[in-house]
Amino acid sequence: MRFLHIADVHLDTPFTGRSEAVRARLREASRDAFRRAVDVAIREDVHAFLIAGDLFDNDRLSFQTERFLLEQASRLGDHDITVVYATGNHDPGSPDTGPRTLPWPNNVRVASDATPRRFLIADQAGEPVGHVTAVGHDTARVTEDLSRLLPLPVGELPEVALLHTQVQSSIGAGDHGPYAPSDLTYLAHAGYDYWALGHVHVRQELSDDPPIWYSGSLQGKTHTDRDDRGALLVDLSDRAAPRISFRPVAPIRWDTVVVDRLDNVTSLDELERTVLVAWRALREREPGGHGTEWMVRVALEGPCPLWTELRSEENRSLLGRELGEMLGALDVSVLADRVHPVFPIEEHRSRTDVLGEALRMVEEIRRGDRALSNVDAGELAGAPADDPHALSTYVRSLLTDADGEVAARLLEDPSR
Repeated sequence: MRFLHIADVHLDTPFTGRSEAVRARLREASRDAFRRAVDVAIREDVHAFLIAGDLFDNDRLSFQTERFLLEQASRLGDHDITVVYATGNHDPGSPDTGPRTLPWPNNVRVASDATPRRFLIADQAGEPVGHVTAVGHDTARVTEDLSRLLPLPVGELPEVALLHTQVQSSIGAGDHGPYAPSDLTYLAHAGYDYWALGHVHVRQELSDDPPIWYSGSLQGKTHTDRDDRGALLVDLSDRAAPRISFRPVAPIRWDTVVVDRLDNVTSLDELERTVLVAWRALREREPGGHGTEWMVRVALEGPCPLWTELRSEENRSLLGRELGEMLGALDVSVLADRVHPVFPIEEHRSRTDVLGEALRMVEEIRRGDRALSNVDAGELAGAPADDPHALSTYVRSLLTDADGEVAARLLEDPSR
């Protein structure tokens, strides 16, 4: 059995806070990504197209998306490809809280609640090639472990489980609601040949035997969704040697470029050139695919003579618009909350007051000369837990270029 595994499409996301033109393009990009995934499925001659929840972003469904989805499902049906769709927390199956029910074509199978449904998958000749067992969310806040409702698979054909779940040990799990939480050890011993998961937006392999995968979001929604996005092509023709490969389909990528060498930047033109150099260097290290559009966040950090000007939202907006043209990006947002005045840090570090002591402490921690005692990793956002060495490394990384920020706060500049 060959199939395509996608999840977290989030069609009709409102993308509030963006201009209407950008919002419209981002919504269209989600449809473009889905269309490209259908193209991959047809081109690769798969037997099934699996959607692991959050096909929609909420209960509002535009006419354009309704028409689009039915057309794409029919395209798959024309190639004898079965669609199996398990609902998630954003698109629960309840008619009271979820998106309105669509008149799906006959090749679409939907698991819309906690009742497990086992679907036979056949090839173009009508011969059975495998089974997909799916379970869905009927409300937006399912707290039950749905994985434990799936029956023990039996038979000689490949068996696939389809589920929208938060596997608690997965990367990025904490960024999503704890809905339908499941345990990796249980999934690995449940008897299925492959687990097609959704909910966590980071593409990742949780187990290779059996394969347990998050396909990740089909198209990024925010700047936390870095890297390429797409679908997983899975071949279980040989149950003992499954083959999984990634197929990028997202037309838009999100990225953040950090610019911190601003000590001698004294004009808008110099600032823009500095950002452009940093962006080009980032793209050389991590190039995007041909035709990729970019949503860019520029994070300015450290000492900068223009720090006062960068406090102005109007100035940052103008900078973002001009950078958008220079970088050829769909949209550029500018963060400057970590920019501060240029201070003679070494002179201040030798002082005998609170400022001098604070700056010396920062330097000692950064060098690793001062032990971090009584620091609870749970109180630091993003800190690794249960590893004192990793915690120290993490804190030292936070203190890179922190001297100026400390000086700015303790000097109590009235303009901050």
